[in-house]
Amino acid sequence: MPFILSAPITLELPGLFGEGAPYERSSYIDILKNDPALPPVNYDLHRLKPHSLPHIDAQGHIVPGGRTVGDYFSADSARSFWGAVTVLRLAQARWEQVDDANQCWRVSSAELRSALLESQGTQEIPDRLLIAPQDIPLTDQGWHSPNAAFVLSTEAAEWLTSQASFCTFGTSWRTSDFEPGLRERPVHKIILKQAVILECLDLRHVPSGEYFLSAFPLRLEGATESPLCPVLFTKAEVRGFS
Repeated sequence: MPFILSAPITLELPGLFGEGAPYERSSYIDILKNDPALPPVNYDLHRLKPHSLPHIDAQGHIVPGGRTVGDYFSADSARSFWGAVTVLRLAQARWEQVDDANQCWRVSSAELRSALLESQGTQEIPDRLLIAPQDIPLTDQGWHSPNAAFVLSTEAAEWLTSQASFCTFGTSWRTSDFEPGLRERPVHKIILKQAVILECLDLRHVPSGEYFLSAFPLRLEGATESPLCPVLFTKAEVRGFS
């Protein structure tokens, strides 16, 4: 069975950035009311706050006037949403305590190269890369803990984007930068120059290796982020995988 990279989205989920519940649902038409003036259906209204759910960041999320989600649905850019992808589960934990509540692991390019060599026998930068700790600190709901920042170092981000074909970066953590007290988002700026960013991915059960990714967001014209439910297929599940 394919790996589904979204944990269950429930009404009880807490927001990750102080924005309140990331998923809210209300009834618009209730079939049980049997109102002859209304269609005989259940029709719910759903309110989503993407940054606390699996989502894509488009360039415009950080760069004023940058590309929006709809801009990536062209023949050249849609490759960010599908194709061969490498998953790295990094085992040599380097958590550093930031304060009483938070810890951080900034992944270096040397760690990425080492993990790539171990996983695929080469240090060649893949076009698409998803990363997570081998042992992900989890919340009670099974999501990567917001207090365990797992981000790229800026030099790792620069290294990935040195490959002209690099087009997708994804992480199990809630965001791709950890700069407490600062307004800078250096990793976002580096990656979004040429690639999309996928965040809040459920990679708990995915071993390191190569897969086929399908990660199309909602085609929201003008939006700088969008929810998505990415899926990974193994080589055995996809004929003609390449």
